[in-house]
Amino acid sequence: MNSPLALFIILALAGSSLAVAGIYLLLGLGWSLLASAAFAFAGAAFLRKGMAA
Repeated sequence: MNSPLALFIILALAGSSLAVAGIYLLLGLGWSLLASAAFAFAGAAFLRKGMAA
């Protein structure tokens, strides 16, 4: 497994878990978890686009 693919999988899993935790809490800490999930998904999308090129 090459390193960009591993990093993509880690970022996608981290984004998913942060989103689930953010929805579960949805108070002060929940919003920051949702923002972190958005950035993790953006990083994963950036890596996926770079791997496809």
